[in-house]
Amino acid sequence: MTKILFVNASPLGRNGMTHILQKAFLEGAQKAGAQLEEVFLNKKDIKPCRGCFSCWIKTPGKCVIKDDQAELLEKCLWSDLLVLATPLYVDGMTAQCKTFVDRLIPLAQPEFVLEKDHCRHPQRFDRKWKFLLVSNCGFYEKDNFDALVFHCQRMCLNFHAEYAGHILRPHGPVMQYADMLGAEIAKIIEAVRGAGEEVAKSGKLSEDAMNAVSAPIIPRSAYIEGVNVYWKQELAKLQKQS
Repeated sequence: MTKILFVNASPLGRNGMTHILQKAFLEGAQKAGAQLEEVFLNKKDIKPCRGCFSCWIKTPGKCVIKDDQAELLEKCLWSDLLVLATPLYVDGMTAQCKTFVDRLIPLAQPEFVLEKDHCRHPQRFDRKWKFLLVSNCGFYEKDNFDALVFHCQRMCLNFHAEYAGHILRPHGPVMQYADMLGAEIAKIIEAVRGAGEEVAKSGKLSEDAMNAVSAPIIPRSAYIEGVNVYWKQELAKLQKQS
Protein backbone atom coordinates (compact mmCIF):
# COMPACT_ATOMS: atom_id res chain seq x y z
CA MET A 1 0.00 0.00 0.00
CA THR A 2 1.45 3.34 -1.10
CA LYS A 3 1.68 5.94 1.66
CA ILE A 4 1.03 9.42 0.25
CA LEU A 5 1.70 12.70 2.06
CA PHE A 6 -0.08 15.53 0.26
CA VAL A 7 1.28 18.95 1.28
CA ASN A 8 -0.95 21.86 0.26
CA ALA A 9 1.25 24.97 0.17
CA SER A 10 -1.38 27.45 -1.01
CA PRO A 11 -1.91 30.47 1.28
CA LEU A 12 -5.64 29.96 0.62
CA GLY A 13 -5.65 26.33 1.78
CA ARG A 14 -9.03 24.72 1.24
CA ASN A 15 -10.35 27.87 -0.49
CA GLY A 16 -7.84 27.86 -3.36
CA MET A 17 -7.73 26.33 -6.82
CA THR A 18 -5.02 23.94 -5.60
CA HIS A 19 -7.55 22.24 -3.35
CA ILE A 20 -9.80 21.42 -6.31
CA LEU A 21 -6.93 19.42 -7.81
CA GLN A 22 -6.10 17.95 -4.42
CA LYS A 23 -9.56 16.51 -3.85
CA ALA A 24 -9.68 14.84 -7.25
CA PHE A 25 -6.14 13.45 -6.94
CA LEU A 26 -6.78 11.96 -3.51
CA GLU A 27 -10.06 10.41 -4.67
CA GLY A 28 -8.13 8.56 -7.36
CA ALA A 29 -5.32 7.56 -5.02
CA GLN A 30 -7.80 6.29 -2.45
CA LYS A 31 -9.55 4.23 -5.13
CA ALA A 32 -6.19 2.55 -5.79
CA GLY A 33 -5.89 1.68 -2.10
CA ALA A 34 -3.30 4.30 -1.06
CA GLN A 35 -2.91 5.39 2.54
CA LEU A 36 -3.35 9.16 2.65
CA GLU A 37 -2.26 12.05 4.85
CA GLU A 38 -3.10 15.70 4.09
CA VAL A 39 -1.27 18.77 5.39
CA PHE A 40 -2.28 22.41 4.87
CA LEU A 41 0.70 24.68 5.42
CA ASN A 42 -1.51 27.75 5.92
CA LYS A 43 -2.63 26.09 9.16
CA LYS A 44 0.92 25.35 10.35
CA ASP A 45 3.47 27.43 12.23
CA ILE A 46 6.69 26.96 10.26
CA LYS A 47 9.42 29.54 10.70
CA PRO A 48 12.20 30.19 8.16
CA CYS A 49 15.44 28.23 8.37
CA ARG A 50 18.12 30.09 10.37
CA GLY A 51 21.02 28.57 8.45
CA CYS A 52 22.70 27.63 11.74
CA PHE A 53 23.38 23.97 10.80
CA SER A 54 22.54 22.88 14.34
CA CYS A 55 20.53 20.02 12.84
CA TRP A 56 23.80 18.71 11.38
CA ILE A 57 26.18 19.35 14.31
CA LYS A 58 24.57 20.09 17.70
CA THR A 59 21.33 18.11 17.39
CA PRO A 60 21.81 15.77 14.39
CA GLY A 61 18.55 15.19 12.56
CA LYS A 62 16.59 17.63 14.72
CA CYS A 63 15.96 21.32 14.15
CA VAL A 64 16.44 23.68 17.09
CA ILE A 65 13.37 25.70 16.05
CA LYS A 66 10.35 24.58 18.03
CA ASP A 67 7.40 24.69 15.66
CA ASP A 68 5.21 22.44 13.52
CA GLN A 69 7.97 21.36 11.12
CA ALA A 70 9.10 18.58 13.47
CA GLU A 71 5.71 16.91 13.05
CA LEU A 72 5.92 17.29 9.26
CA LEU A 73 9.39 15.72 9.14
CA GLU A 74 7.95 12.62 10.79
CA LYS A 75 5.17 12.52 8.22
CA CYS A 76 7.73 12.83 5.41
CA LEU A 77 9.64 9.85 6.76
CA TRP A 78 6.38 7.90 6.96
CA SER A 79 5.49 8.54 3.31
CA ASP A 80 6.46 6.72 0.14
CA LEU A 81 5.29 9.57 -2.08
CA LEU A 82 5.56 13.25 -1.16
CA VAL A 83 3.14 15.40 -3.13
CA LEU A 84 4.01 19.08 -3.06
CA ALA A 85 1.07 21.21 -4.20
CA THR A 86 1.67 24.90 -4.79
CA PRO A 87 0.12 27.57 -6.95
CA LEU A 88 2.63 29.26 -9.23
CA TYR A 89 3.97 32.48 -7.67
CA VAL A 90 6.42 34.52 -9.76
CA ASP A 91 7.46 31.46 -11.79
CA GLY A 92 8.05 29.36 -8.67
CA MET A 93 6.57 27.98 -5.47
CA THR A 94 4.88 29.95 -2.72
CA ALA A 95 6.83 31.34 0.23
CA GLN A 96 5.11 28.82 2.49
CA CYS A 97 6.22 26.00 0.23
CA LYS A 98 9.83 27.16 0.03
CA THR A 99 10.03 27.52 3.81
CA PHE A 100 8.75 23.96 4.24
CA VAL A 101 11.29 22.64 1.72
CA ASP A 102 14.18 24.57 3.27
CA ARG A 103 13.33 23.09 6.66
CA LEU A 104 13.77 19.54 5.33
CA ILE A 105 17.53 19.95 5.79
CA PRO A 106 17.62 17.81 8.99
CA LEU A 107 16.88 14.80 6.77
CA ALA A 108 20.33 15.22 5.17
CA GLN A 109 23.85 14.79 6.51
CA PRO A 110 26.58 17.42 6.16
CA GLU A 111 29.15 15.34 4.28
CA PHE A 112 29.42 15.33 0.50
CA VAL A 113 29.02 12.36 -1.78
CA LEU A 114 29.39 12.32 -5.54
CA GLU A 115 26.23 11.35 -7.35
CA LYS A 116 25.89 11.69 -11.11
CA ASP A 117 29.11 13.71 -11.05
CA HIS A 118 27.66 16.28 -8.61
CA CYS A 119 28.22 16.96 -4.92
CA ARG A 120 25.22 15.93 -2.84
CA HIS A 121 24.45 15.41 0.83
CA PRO A 122 23.73 11.79 1.81
CA GLN A 123 20.42 10.99 3.43
CA ARG A 124 20.32 10.68 7.19
CA PHE A 125 17.50 8.12 7.12
CA ASP A 126 17.15 5.08 4.92
CA ARG A 127 14.03 6.18 3.03
CA LYS A 128 13.42 5.87 -0.68
CA TRP A 129 11.16 8.74 -1.62
CA LYS A 130 9.14 9.53 -4.68
CA PHE A 131 8.12 13.10 -5.38
CA LEU A 132 5.16 14.55 -7.28
CA LEU A 133 4.48 18.21 -8.11
CA VAL A 134 0.95 19.62 -8.29
CA SER A 135 0.56 23.21 -9.44
CA ASN A 136 -1.86 25.61 -11.05
CA CYS A 137 -1.48 29.13 -12.37
CA GLY A 138 -3.49 32.00 -13.76
CA PHE A 139 -1.50 32.27 -16.98
CA TYR A 140 -2.81 30.40 -19.99
CA GLU A 141 0.31 28.66 -21.32
CA LYS A 142 1.66 25.45 -19.82
CA ASP A 143 5.31 26.48 -20.24
CA ASN A 144 4.90 28.97 -17.40
CA PHE A 145 5.55 25.99 -15.11
CA ASP A 146 8.94 25.15 -16.68
CA ALA A 147 11.08 26.85 -14.02
CA LEU A 148 9.12 25.27 -11.17
CA VAL A 149 9.30 21.80 -12.73
CA PHE A 150 13.06 22.14 -13.20
CA HIS A 151 13.45 23.33 -9.60
CA CYS A 152 11.56 20.31 -8.28
CA GLN A 153 13.52 17.90 -10.45
CA ARG A 154 16.75 19.33 -9.04
CA MET A 155 15.34 19.04 -5.52
CA CYS A 156 14.86 15.34 -6.14
CA LEU A 157 18.58 15.00 -6.82
CA ASN A 158 19.34 16.63 -3.47
CA PHE A 159 16.87 14.40 -1.64
CA HIS A 160 17.91 11.26 -3.54
CA ALA A 161 14.29 10.95 -4.57
CA GLU A 162 12.62 9.81 -7.76
CA TYR A 163 10.66 12.45 -9.66
CA ALA A 164 7.29 10.77 -10.26
CA GLY A 165 5.87 13.47 -12.52
CA HIS A 166 3.61 16.48 -12.25
CA ILE A 167 0.01 17.64 -12.40
CA LEU A 168 -0.01 21.10 -13.96
CA ARG A 169 -3.16 23.13 -14.52
CA PRO A 170 -2.69 26.31 -16.62
CA HIS A 171 -5.50 28.90 -16.67
CA GLY A 172 -6.55 27.37 -13.38
CA PRO A 173 -9.14 30.00 -12.37
CA VAL A 174 -11.64 28.59 -14.88
CA MET A 175 -11.84 25.46 -12.70
CA GLN A 176 -14.23 27.31 -10.40
CA TYR A 177 -16.79 27.87 -13.17
CA ALA A 178 -18.25 24.39 -13.38
CA ASP A 179 -21.71 25.91 -13.89
CA MET A 180 -20.55 27.43 -17.19
CA LEU A 181 -17.96 24.90 -18.36
CA GLY A 182 -19.24 21.74 -16.75
CA ALA A 183 -18.30 19.18 -19.39
CA GLU A 184 -14.83 20.61 -20.03
CA ILE A 185 -13.99 20.89 -16.35
CA ALA A 186 -15.36 17.42 -15.65
CA LYS A 187 -12.81 16.03 -18.13
CA ILE A 188 -9.97 17.72 -16.25
CA ILE A 189 -11.22 16.53 -12.86
CA GLU A 190 -11.48 13.00 -14.18
CA ALA A 191 -7.94 13.26 -15.59
CA VAL A 192 -6.61 14.40 -12.18
CA ARG A 193 -8.53 11.59 -10.50
CA GLY A 194 -7.02 9.13 -12.96
CA ALA A 195 -3.55 10.54 -12.28
CA GLY A 196 -4.00 9.95 -8.57
CA GLU A 197 -4.99 6.37 -9.21
CA GLU A 198 -2.13 5.80 -11.65
CA VAL A 199 0.62 7.12 -9.43
CA ALA A 200 -0.70 5.17 -6.43
CA LYS A 201 -0.55 1.97 -8.46
CA SER A 202 2.63 2.42 -10.52
CA GLY A 203 4.60 5.03 -8.58
CA LYS A 204 4.83 7.48 -11.47
CA LEU A 205 2.77 9.31 -14.07
CA SER A 206 2.77 8.63 -17.78
CA GLU A 207 3.14 11.44 -20.32
CA ASP A 208 -0.45 10.82 -21.41
CA ALA A 209 -1.72 11.29 -17.86
CA MET A 210 0.24 14.52 -17.37
CA ASN A 211 -0.90 15.93 -20.72
CA ALA A 212 -4.56 15.13 -20.04
CA VAL A 213 -4.52 17.20 -16.85
CA SER A 214 -3.06 20.22 -18.65
CA ALA A 215 -5.38 20.14 -21.69
CA PRO A 216 -6.85 23.52 -22.74
CA ILE A 217 -10.35 24.22 -21.42
CA ILE A 218 -11.25 27.34 -23.43
CA PRO A 219 -9.51 29.29 -26.23
CA ARG A 220 -6.80 31.69 -25.07
CA SER A 221 -8.52 34.75 -26.54
CA ALA A 222 -11.72 33.99 -24.62
CA TYR A 223 -9.74 33.43 -21.42
CA ILE A 224 -7.86 36.72 -21.70
CA GLU A 225 -11.11 38.57 -22.35
CA GLY A 226 -12.80 36.94 -19.38
CA VAL A 227 -9.90 37.67 -17.02
CA ASN A 228 -9.79 41.34 -18.03
CA VAL A 229 -13.55 41.72 -17.60
CA TYR A 230 -13.32 40.19 -14.13
CA TRP A 231 -10.62 42.57 -12.94
CA LYS A 232 -12.39 45.60 -14.41
CA GLN A 233 -15.50 44.61 -12.48
CA GLU A 234 -13.53 44.17 -9.26
CA LEU A 235 -11.89 47.57 -9.65
CA ALA A 236 -15.27 49.16 -10.39
CA LYS A 237 -16.67 47.69 -7.16
CA LEU A 238 -13.80 49.20 -5.22
CA GLN A 239 -14.31 52.62 -6.80
CA LYS A 240 -18.00 52.55 -5.88
CA GLN A 241 -17.16 51.70 -2.27
CA SER A 242 -14.75 54.62 -2.02
